[in-house]
Amino acid sequence: MKKFLKWIALSMLGLVCVSMSAYCSEHKLSKDTKAMLLEKLKTSTLVVYKNDEIKTYSEHNLQPVLMYLENDDFTGAFVFDKVVGRAAAYLYVYGNADYVYADTISKPAIDILKKNHIKYEANNVVDEIQNKDKTGLCPFEELTKNATNASQAYGLIYKKFHPETAIVYFTPEIKPESLIKIYKTLGKDLKGNVAVKLHSGEPGGHNFLQPEFVKDLVHELNATIVECNTAYEGRRNTTEKHKEAIKEHGFDKIAKVDIMDEEGQMELPVPEGKQIKVNYVGSHLKNYDSMLVLSHFKGHQMGGFGGALKNMSIGIASSYGKAYIHGAGDPSKIWTCEQDKFLESMADADKSVMDYMKGNITFINVMSKMSIDCDCNNNPTPPEIADIGILGSDDPVALDQACVDLVYSSKDSGKKSLIERMESRHGIHTVEAAADLGVGVREYKLIKLK
Repeated sequence: MKKFLKWIALSMLGLVCVSMSAYCSEHKLSKDTKAMLLEKLKTSTLVVYKNDEIKTYSEHNLQPVLMYLENDDFTGAFVFDKVVGRAAAYLYVYGNADYVYADTISKPAIDILKKNHIKYEANNVVDEIQNKDKTGLCPFEELTKNATNASQAYGLIYKKFHPETAIVYFTPEIKPESLIKIYKTLGKDLKGNVAVKLHSGEPGGHNFLQPEFVKDLVHELNATIVECNTAYEGRRNTTEKHKEAIKEHGFDKIAKVDIMDEEGQMELPVPEGKQIKVNYVGSHLKNYDSMLVLSHFKGHQMGGFGGALKNMSIGIASSYGKAYIHGAGDPSKIWTCEQDKFLESMADADKSVMDYMKGNITFINVMSKMSIDCDCNNNPTPPEIADIGILGSDDPVALDQACVDLVYSSKDSGKKSLIERMESRHGIHTVEAAADLGVGVREYKLIKLK
């Protein structure tokens, strides 16, 4: 009888545990557990209860939330915070929080939580979270007041705490609306006469970014698609032939297209250049106030891979300038130059363009149809690695580094051929040299779009 009663008791305990688990999954806490967590909040700045584990933090501002997000998200967690303003609310949206309690919460934070279907409770509601002197908004509220989504807010906040780190946004969804979303998340308001630098594709090839894919973003920017003539024999080495290729590929149907070296070239100085001290770009570059460098990330026969750095250097260079970069200042060595000198020359050219644009430039890389060959190849090797996604950043060095890292970390066995191509050409050296020149940094935080 005693054994039977013991069995009944254990069974009931099991039922209680299951019931409690279901209770929690419905975003409810027992009164005792909630009281215990509230008590802990009195001596902490943040308390997180997840999977029967309690984590407490004593750091101030948003540091505890950032620290938690480095290792986990808030899915299924009960979050107890001292103060929740719009900045913290965005972080909880990014971290997929289900429930948030705040001693003090702002009305903008409530709006954000409600919009994202996050349950909340609060002891005190205020109009805004103010700074310590009560003379204006809290700096983090000011920082995020114009944020368009949680990912952007997270990037702004993370950058504030880690100014030495670049922010790279990522989405695995490769579709036109994702291009627009990642551009808007970058928060870069490209103004005036806007250029979109992309690869128009050598006829015969088919991996280049298609007009229908980029159309909506180009229209969003009211931009002109820009290109420069090639330095090799083919169907894009003269303005006349290049325009025919552009028409054949359909880019002229979605926007105005400008061959920037149609009327010659202009010089951009690179006084600190490793290999070249001047970069020759299409003369029409002077007609543009800002630029989006929209690149198809893939392999490359000479550079190892092509992304933002290649598109900004070789892509914006005039026909002569392309040969000049390939030959590290000697166009006659276009195909025979020492490899690292060529790669460093691309980094030099990148430096000159970044300096010229004075910050009015941003970058998006599309990781799809990643052949080991460039879009300048009229018969590229079929892609073997699976598509990865779209990335964007104001930092072209961090952007290309992130793309390279995603190739290496891909679980697709087809990555082997692309990795071999990148390594056999020492492609990462362009990133190294560009970082050394101050074009950007290699340290980055990858933030997925929500």
